[in-house]
Amino acid sequence: MSSLAKTFKFLFALSALPLLAAELLLLKELVESYLRECTWLTVPAVSFGGGLLLWSLVCFAWKVPQRPYIFAHELTHALTVYLHGGKVSRFRVGSRSGSVRCDRSNLWIVLSPYFVPFYMLLWLGLWTIVDFYWPIRSYQWLLYAGTGFTWGFHLFFTVEAVHREQPDLHVEGWFFSLVVIAGLNLLILAALLGFLSPFWPVSRFLSRFGDDLFFCYRLCGAGFAAVASWIGSVGPELRRLRADRP
Repeated sequence: MSSLAKTFKFLFALSALPLLAAELLLLKELVESYLRECTWLTVPAVSFGGGLLLWSLVCFAWKVPQRPYIFAHELTHALTVYLHGGKVSRFRVGSRSGSVRCDRSNLWIVLSPYFVPFYMLLWLGLWTIVDFYWPIRSYQWLLYAGTGFTWGFHLFFTVEAVHREQPDLHVEGWFFSLVVIAGLNLLILAALLGFLSPFWPVSRFLSRFGDDLFFCYRLCGAGFAAVASWIGSVGPELRRLRADRP
Protein backbone atom coordinates (compact mmCIF):
# COMPACT_ATOMS: atom_id res chain seq x y z
CA MET A 1 0.00 0.00 0.00
CA SER A 2 1.39 3.40 -1.01
CA SER A 3 2.15 6.12 1.51
CA LEU A 4 -0.62 8.27 -0.03
CA ALA A 5 -3.17 5.50 0.55
CA LYS A 6 -1.94 5.02 4.12
CA THR A 7 -2.27 8.74 4.81
CA PHE A 8 -5.77 8.86 3.33
CA LYS A 9 -6.93 5.87 5.39
CA PHE A 10 -5.39 7.30 8.56
CA LEU A 11 -7.23 10.61 8.01
CA PHE A 12 -10.45 8.76 7.21
CA ALA A 13 -10.16 6.73 10.44
CA LEU A 14 -9.44 9.92 12.37
CA SER A 15 -12.56 11.58 10.92
CA ALA A 16 -14.62 8.50 11.88
CA LEU A 17 -13.82 8.78 15.61
CA PRO A 18 -16.91 10.97 16.26
CA LEU A 19 -18.93 8.15 14.64
CA LEU A 20 -17.59 5.73 17.26
CA ALA A 21 -18.48 8.25 19.95
CA ALA A 22 -22.02 8.49 18.56
CA GLU A 23 -22.38 4.70 18.65
CA LEU A 24 -21.19 4.59 22.27
CA LEU A 25 -23.67 7.35 23.12
CA LEU A 26 -26.45 5.37 21.44
CA LEU A 27 -25.50 2.25 23.42
CA LYS A 28 -25.61 4.32 26.63
CA GLU A 29 -29.12 5.52 25.75
CA LEU A 30 -30.21 1.96 24.96
CA VAL A 31 -28.95 0.66 28.31
CA GLU A 32 -30.61 3.55 30.16
CA SER A 33 -33.83 2.80 28.29
CA TYR A 34 -33.61 -0.88 29.28
CA LEU A 35 -33.31 0.09 32.94
CA ARG A 36 -35.93 2.86 32.84
CA GLU A 37 -38.56 0.93 30.87
CA CYS A 38 -37.76 -2.46 32.50
CA THR A 39 -36.96 -3.93 29.08
CA TRP A 40 -34.30 -6.08 30.73
CA LEU A 41 -37.13 -8.11 32.30
CA THR A 42 -38.64 -9.14 28.95
CA VAL A 43 -38.10 -12.63 27.54
CA PRO A 44 -35.90 -11.52 24.58
CA ALA A 45 -33.56 -9.44 26.78
CA VAL A 46 -33.34 -12.03 29.59
CA SER A 47 -32.71 -14.84 27.10
CA PHE A 48 -30.07 -12.87 25.17
CA GLY A 49 -28.33 -11.88 28.40
CA GLY A 50 -28.54 -15.48 29.63
CA GLY A 51 -26.86 -16.74 26.47
CA LEU A 52 -24.13 -14.12 26.84
CA LEU A 53 -23.66 -15.07 30.49
CA LEU A 54 -23.48 -18.77 29.57
CA TRP A 55 -20.69 -18.02 27.09
CA SER A 56 -18.84 -16.07 29.78
CA LEU A 57 -19.10 -19.03 32.16
CA VAL A 58 -17.83 -21.38 29.45
CA CYS A 59 -14.78 -19.13 28.96
CA PHE A 60 -14.03 -19.11 32.67
CA ALA A 61 -14.68 -22.84 33.12
CA TRP A 62 -12.16 -24.12 30.58
CA LYS A 63 -9.92 -23.12 27.70
CA VAL A 64 -12.09 -22.92 24.60
CA PRO A 65 -10.41 -24.52 21.54
CA GLN A 66 -9.56 -22.05 18.81
CA ARG A 67 -10.29 -24.33 15.85
CA PRO A 68 -14.04 -23.47 15.60
CA TYR A 69 -13.20 -19.77 15.49
CA ILE A 70 -10.35 -20.29 13.01
CA PHE A 71 -12.69 -22.28 10.76
CA ALA A 72 -15.32 -19.50 10.87
CA HIS A 73 -12.64 -16.85 10.36
CA GLU A 74 -11.14 -18.44 7.26
CA LEU A 75 -14.53 -19.45 5.86
CA THR A 76 -15.71 -15.83 6.16
CA HIS A 77 -12.61 -14.74 4.22
CA ALA A 78 -13.39 -17.34 1.54
CA LEU A 79 -17.10 -16.50 1.26
CA THR A 80 -16.29 -12.80 0.97
CA VAL A 81 -13.85 -13.59 -1.83
CA TYR A 82 -16.63 -15.45 -3.69
CA LEU A 83 -19.04 -12.56 -3.11
CA HIS A 84 -16.51 -10.29 -4.84
CA GLY A 85 -16.23 -12.66 -7.80
CA GLY A 86 -12.89 -14.13 -6.82
CA LYS A 87 -11.57 -17.68 -6.53
CA VAL A 88 -10.11 -19.56 -3.57
CA SER A 89 -7.27 -21.95 -4.40
CA ARG A 90 -6.44 -23.11 -0.87
CA PHE A 91 -8.33 -23.30 2.42
CA ARG A 92 -6.43 -24.43 5.51
CA VAL A 93 -7.59 -24.64 9.14
CA GLY A 94 -5.23 -25.67 11.94
CA SER A 95 -5.51 -25.85 15.70
CA ARG A 96 -3.83 -22.45 16.17
CA SER A 97 -3.88 -20.78 12.76
CA GLY A 98 -5.36 -20.95 9.29
CA SER A 99 -5.03 -19.41 5.86
CA VAL A 100 -6.87 -18.79 2.61
CA ARG A 101 -5.17 -18.35 -0.75
CA CYS A 102 -7.23 -16.33 -3.23
CA ASP A 103 -6.84 -14.28 -6.37
CA ARG A 104 -7.94 -10.92 -4.95
CA SER A 105 -7.99 -8.84 -1.82
CA ASN A 106 -9.71 -5.70 -0.57
CA LEU A 107 -10.85 -4.07 2.65
CA TRP A 108 -13.97 -6.23 3.09
CA ILE A 109 -12.22 -9.49 2.25
CA VAL A 110 -9.43 -8.78 4.74
CA LEU A 111 -11.53 -7.46 7.63
CA SER A 112 -14.87 -9.30 7.23
CA PRO A 113 -14.16 -12.01 9.88
CA TYR A 114 -13.70 -9.31 12.51
CA PHE A 115 -17.18 -7.85 12.19
CA VAL A 116 -19.27 -10.65 10.67
CA PRO A 117 -20.59 -12.84 13.53
CA PHE A 118 -20.49 -16.07 11.50
CA TYR A 119 -22.02 -18.46 14.04
CA MET A 120 -24.70 -15.97 15.04
CA LEU A 121 -25.79 -15.64 11.40
CA LEU A 122 -25.63 -19.42 11.03
CA TRP A 123 -27.79 -19.86 14.13
CA LEU A 124 -30.37 -17.32 12.89
CA GLY A 125 -30.43 -18.95 9.46
CA LEU A 126 -30.93 -22.46 10.86
CA TRP A 127 -33.67 -21.20 13.18
CA THR A 128 -35.47 -19.51 10.28
CA ILE A 129 -35.33 -22.68 8.13
CA VAL A 130 -36.53 -24.96 10.94
CA ASP A 131 -39.28 -22.53 11.96
CA PHE A 132 -40.50 -22.34 8.35
CA TYR A 133 -41.15 -26.09 8.15
CA TRP A 134 -41.83 -26.86 11.82
CA PRO A 135 -43.05 -23.76 13.70
CA ILE A 136 -41.19 -23.46 17.02
CA ARG A 137 -42.45 -20.07 18.20
CA SER A 138 -43.08 -21.45 21.69
CA TYR A 139 -39.28 -21.84 22.03
CA GLN A 140 -38.57 -18.25 21.01
CA TRP A 141 -36.43 -17.76 24.12
CA LEU A 142 -34.01 -20.30 22.72
CA LEU A 143 -33.53 -18.16 19.61
CA TYR A 144 -32.49 -15.17 21.72
CA ALA A 145 -30.31 -17.26 24.05
CA GLY A 146 -28.47 -18.79 21.09
CA THR A 147 -28.02 -15.32 19.60
CA GLY A 148 -26.49 -14.06 22.85
CA PHE A 149 -24.21 -17.10 23.13
CA THR A 150 -22.92 -16.86 19.54
CA TRP A 151 -22.50 -13.07 19.79
CA GLY A 152 -20.39 -13.61 22.90
CA PHE A 153 -18.30 -16.15 20.97
CA HIS A 154 -17.73 -13.65 18.15
CA LEU A 155 -16.90 -10.78 20.51
CA PHE A 156 -14.48 -12.82 22.63
CA PHE A 157 -12.42 -14.17 19.75
CA THR A 158 -12.49 -10.88 17.84
CA VAL A 159 -11.02 -9.04 20.83
CA GLU A 160 -8.45 -11.81 21.27
CA ALA A 161 -7.46 -11.67 17.58
CA VAL A 162 -7.08 -7.88 17.68
CA HIS A 163 -5.03 -8.15 20.87
CA ARG A 164 -2.69 -10.63 19.14
CA GLU A 165 -2.34 -8.14 16.25
CA GLN A 166 -3.31 -10.47 13.44
CA PRO A 167 -1.43 -9.83 10.15
CA ASP A 168 -4.81 -8.94 8.56
CA LEU A 169 -4.90 -5.74 10.59
CA HIS A 170 -1.68 -4.44 9.05
CA VAL A 171 -2.81 -4.92 5.44
CA GLU A 172 -5.09 -1.87 5.49
CA GLY A 173 -3.28 -0.10 8.34
CA TRP A 174 -3.65 -0.97 12.02
CA PHE A 175 -5.44 2.22 13.12
CA PHE A 176 -7.81 2.25 10.13
CA SER A 177 -8.63 -1.46 10.59
CA LEU A 178 -9.29 -1.00 14.30
CA VAL A 179 -11.70 1.89 13.68
CA VAL A 180 -13.61 -0.09 11.03
CA ILE A 181 -13.84 -3.20 13.24
CA ALA A 182 -14.89 -1.26 16.33
CA GLY A 183 -17.42 0.84 14.43
CA LEU A 184 -19.18 -2.08 12.75
CA ASN A 185 -19.24 -4.25 15.89
CA LEU A 186 -20.65 -1.40 18.00
CA LEU A 187 -23.31 -0.79 15.34
CA ILE A 188 -24.28 -4.48 15.28
CA LEU A 189 -24.49 -4.58 19.08
CA ALA A 190 -26.66 -1.44 19.15
CA ALA A 191 -28.92 -2.92 16.45
CA LEU A 192 -29.28 -6.14 18.48
CA LEU A 193 -30.25 -4.24 21.64
CA GLY A 194 -32.68 -2.10 19.66
CA PHE A 195 -34.26 -5.19 18.08
CA LEU A 196 -34.70 -6.90 21.46
CA SER A 197 -36.61 -3.94 22.90
CA PRO A 198 -40.30 -3.36 22.05
CA PHE A 199 -39.76 0.35 22.78
CA TRP A 200 -37.12 0.86 20.08
CA PRO A 201 -38.70 0.62 16.62
CA VAL A 202 -36.47 1.25 13.61
CA SER A 203 -37.68 4.85 13.31
CA ARG A 204 -36.69 5.69 16.91
CA PHE A 205 -33.36 3.89 16.54
CA LEU A 206 -32.40 5.77 13.36
CA SER A 207 -33.65 9.09 14.74
CA ARG A 208 -31.61 8.80 17.95
CA PHE A 209 -28.54 7.61 16.08
CA GLY A 210 -28.82 10.53 13.67
CA ASP A 211 -29.14 12.99 16.57
CA ASP A 212 -26.14 11.47 18.36
CA LEU A 213 -24.10 11.54 15.16
CA PHE A 214 -24.92 15.20 14.56
CA PHE A 215 -24.12 16.08 18.19
CA CYS A 216 -20.72 14.32 18.14
CA TYR A 217 -19.59 15.86 14.86
CA ARG A 218 -20.85 19.30 15.91
CA LEU A 219 -18.95 18.97 19.20
CA CYS A 220 -15.84 17.88 17.31
CA GLY A 221 -16.19 20.84 14.93
CA ALA A 222 -16.60 23.24 17.84
CA GLY A 223 -13.47 21.80 19.44
CA PHE A 224 -11.44 22.27 16.25
CA ALA A 225 -12.77 25.82 15.90
CA ALA A 226 -11.78 26.62 19.50
CA VAL A 227 -8.26 25.23 18.97
CA ALA A 228 -7.89 27.14 15.69
CA SER A 229 -9.08 30.33 17.38
CA TRP A 230 -6.60 29.85 20.22
CA ILE A 231 -3.74 29.23 17.79
CA GLY A 232 -4.78 32.34 15.86
CA SER A 233 -4.75 34.47 19.02
CA VAL A 234 -1.45 33.08 20.27
CA GLY A 235 0.36 33.40 16.92
CA PRO A 236 0.73 37.23 16.87
CA GLU A 237 1.85 37.23 20.51
CA LEU A 238 4.57 34.67 19.76
CA ARG A 239 5.75 36.70 16.77
CA ARG A 240 5.89 39.85 18.92
CA LEU A 241 7.96 38.04 21.58
CA ARG A 242 10.38 36.81 18.92
CA ALA A 243 10.73 40.34 17.54
CA ASP A 244 11.50 41.73 21.03
CA ARG A 245 14.30 39.22 21.65
CA PRO A 246 17.79 40.80 21.47
